[in-house]
Amino acid sequence: MMFSTFFALAAQSPTRQRAFRRAAVAHLLVLAGAVWLLVRQGPSGSPAFLGHLSLALGIIEGAVLVGWRLTQMPKSQALEFLLVSPLRPHWLFVHEAAVGLAQLALITLAGLPVLALLVAVGLLDPLDPIPLLIMPFTWGAVVGLGLTAWAYEGVTIRRWGERATLALVVFYLAVGVLAGENLKRWLDGMPFGLGATFLQTFMAFHLYNPFGMIQYWMDWGAEVAWEKTAWLEAATALTAGLMLARGAWRLQSHFRELHYQPIALRRGEVRPPVGEWPLSWWAVKRVTRYSG
Repeated sequence: MMFSTFFALAAQSPTRQRAFRRAAVAHLLVLAGAVWLLVRQGPSGSPAFLGHLSLALGIIEGAVLVGWRLTQMPKSQALEFLLVSPLRPHWLFVHEAAVGLAQLALITLAGLPVLALLVAVGLLDPLDPIPLLIMPFTWGAVVGLGLTAWAYEGVTIRRWGERATLALVVFYLAVGVLAGENLKRWLDGMPFGLGATFLQTFMAFHLYNPFGMIQYWMDWGAEVAWEKTAWLEAATALTAGLMLARGAWRLQSHFRELHYQPIALRRGEVRPPVGEWPLSWWAVKRVTRYSG
């Protein structure tokens, strides 16, 4: 009963209807353009291009329909009335996430007639639409829920996460730029077989990602690739479930941190003066931090 209420409110909201329609139209237009290019290329064209584009669309749509809505929701103080209602905060998050995931699923399924037409004309195998529909949805859900869980985390965790991400980027660039063609020789010189382990890990990362798996499916077919694809999708669904649980757990705490936790000055930092217009100064600070 409660789920139907959230879906009814989403269907009656003009802004959410507008966002959903725009996303559906954009999805179909981009997919139609990709199909036109594939048809123009003829037998020499690679369907993997269509899969990569579908994945990119799913990730963007998941970030917009799921991530944006859920990350903006705690910024409004009107949410406090729902947080003290009989509906518990974690179920509020789950209901809102379900609405966004349903919209993402509908937009993904909007491309099914186009894929069916490609199967009918022989440009796709009969089983190729399965990963072209499931993988954009699941990875869009992971991105949307992952962005939400990240936004809900405390300042300390996000700060250390940013540092770790920056360190990984620097490491990747260092390996790519400094090692280059000498990478294999460097790996062979590592003791205890660490070089082979590192190389196998790199190759697994190169394959077991959504874009690599779509390429693998399109190159080798469903009979060869279905098992690896199923394992990857199982891990993706598990990750989405963990992100959903983490976001639901952190909703109320994140709301309190946004609106009630005092912002402490850093050591040695000087707070800028308010000036002669204190109300204007506070209005600017309030609007730039909170959307509600």
